[in-house]
Amino acid sequence: MSSSEDEDLKAAIALSLADATETPAKRKIGTKKAVVIDISSDEEDDNLDAPQILKKCETQMAVPLALEKQHVTKSATTKDAFPFSNTSSGLKSDTSNAKADTTTRSGGLIGIDRKQMEWERLERAKLKASQQAPLSEFEGQQKRKISPDTTKSLENRRVKSKAFISISSTVASQVASFNDQKKLGALGVQFPDGVVKKTWVYGCPREDDIKIEEVLQNADLEIAVLSAFQIDPGWIRSKLSQSTKVVWVLQARTEEEKANMRSQAPPEYQFCFPSMEGQINCMHSKLQLLAHPTHLRVVVPSANLVPYDWGETGVMENIVFIIDLPRLPAGSLVAAEDLTDFGKELRYFLDAQGMKSSILNSLLKFDFSRTKKLAFVHSIGGSHSNDSWRRTGYCGLGSAIRSLGLQTDDPVDIELVTASIGNLNDSMIRALYLAAQGDSGVTEYGWRLNKCAKTALTTGEDVVLKDAKDRFRIYFPTRDTVAQSKGGLGSGGTICFQSKWYNASTFPKHLLRNCQSRRPGILMHSKMLFVRPSNPAVQAWAYVGSANLSESAWGRLVKDRISQQPKINIRNWECGVVISVPHPEIGSSTRTAPRDTDIFHQTIPVPMVVPGEQYGEDQQPWYYNQA
Repeated sequence: MSSSEDEDLKAAIALSLADATETPAKRKIGTKKAVVIDISSDEEDDNLDAPQILKKCETQMAVPLALEKQHVTKSATTKDAFPFSNTSSGLKSDTSNAKADTTTRSGGLIGIDRKQMEWERLERAKLKASQQAPLSEFEGQQKRKISPDTTKSLENRRVKSKAFISISSTVASQVASFNDQKKLGALGVQFPDGVVKKTWVYGCPREDDIKIEEVLQNADLEIAVLSAFQIDPGWIRSKLSQSTKVVWVLQARTEEEKANMRSQAPPEYQFCFPSMEGQINCMHSKLQLLAHPTHLRVVVPSANLVPYDWGETGVMENIVFIIDLPRLPAGSLVAAEDLTDFGKELRYFLDAQGMKSSILNSLLKFDFSRTKKLAFVHSIGGSHSNDSWRRTGYCGLGSAIRSLGLQTDDPVDIELVTASIGNLNDSMIRALYLAAQGDSGVTEYGWRLNKCAKTALTTGEDVVLKDAKDRFRIYFPTRDTVAQSKGGLGSGGTICFQSKWYNASTFPKHLLRNCQSRRPGILMHSKMLFVRPSNPAVQAWAYVGSANLSESAWGRLVKDRISQQPKINIRNWECGVVISVPHPEIGSSTRTAPRDTDIFHQTIPVPMVVPGEQYGEDQQPWYYNQA
């Protein structure tokens, strides 16, 4: 084999190892430290609006070929803590209800993986066996006629050729995918009005879905603000250009935990640690801000920054909202008070998280005008009073519905998809149902105050209870659904529920429906609301985001003991987007209220099978801690 062929082989193997786009995450991803531009020395360098000269895209993935230096990404059932964090990524991961495990990983930034070590041992054994295998009859004849040195060369060439052939089809797809990635940066503004897509899943036909590489557009990605409850930094970094500056938004309760994360990370990374004071449980938001020369991409997924949430193990799907905000002309700046409600709430949320002012101010150099028909909704951890309670949690959801003109006093049908359920009761269901009608929380709050005063059940409360029972459906998988999925029981670790809550007398069991993906055998980690008003004059709408069905995620409005005024208590950091759905193009005189979820399909993917089957007497929900 010539030196050029040898180099081509090495490059091909490197590509196949570097990019897991077309293969499950079991393909090993290199952990060589990326070369990153220092962003800690100059505060202005991490402005999202700072354009840079576009450079010719070249591969930035430097992957060692030695098996001993490869790293396998974690599966959903891994119990070791992930890099950068003291939070367990095992069965307690990504739940809105269980407190994060604070077991510290002993393996440093990447850590030690015994399964990986065994895999490497087997691969070395296979390689040794192939080198000792008998040559073909032709090569055997040649061996008797040529020198030992030439024979050794032939053997090496045969082994290399065999390796090349075995990966040729994979390499071809990887190269094609990589070439596609290089073109992504030139696409510029793809989704000016926003779009909702399912995440790609390995082994499933591509349909209204998107890959992590297509979200990131890494060819010209300058700055990435990345948030998640779970992060595999080696994996996500392999999806980025080495020149991309990264600001991580992560959970850490103590200064010691923050220092530990910083010590495990390259010094060039920056961090934002939202407050975890008091009763705040977890930083569960997945918000991404991706700054490109032509636009700012705002991404609101239900997926964490781990390979199985983005389909690379072929067992789990998520949902993601994306909108591209064009960069304003040079020198232009929109006043903060002139932003759309979407822009104002986005900055409000980031400011509450403790994001540095340079990033907050740089948002003002992008065009938010096409977000007028959208709402950015959030849950900010902590207690909020003095009317700030109206902006966040389920109170903020109700306020957003009203600001979009989607409020109604008539009944609404709700399909709610969740990957985690808390200790539900009628009060929580009423609060969410009313928020979907545009109520800011005061109605249900008043009912509870009346009950404390021994006031009889009001007529309005009785009606809402009846409507919710008939029109509110919660999609959550049964144990059988998880067991029969492609990943089996071992793949349900981030779908969370507890039997003590389901078996409580106050739990509304009649609302549960079996959650089955339209992609057979795939589990869902999505969080969505599909709302259809019975009044045909009001548009349907959907919520896409990170909030599961729990009081921790959506909050609870209570009376402050000191001020005697309302305040909302929220234990999680969450965010999402509300998208209104246009009415069918028919005359107003013949318009009727949507009777099923078909109205959403042209605008927003409906990922689950509807209507979902109501739980049978012999069926139980999936309990993550009773696998």
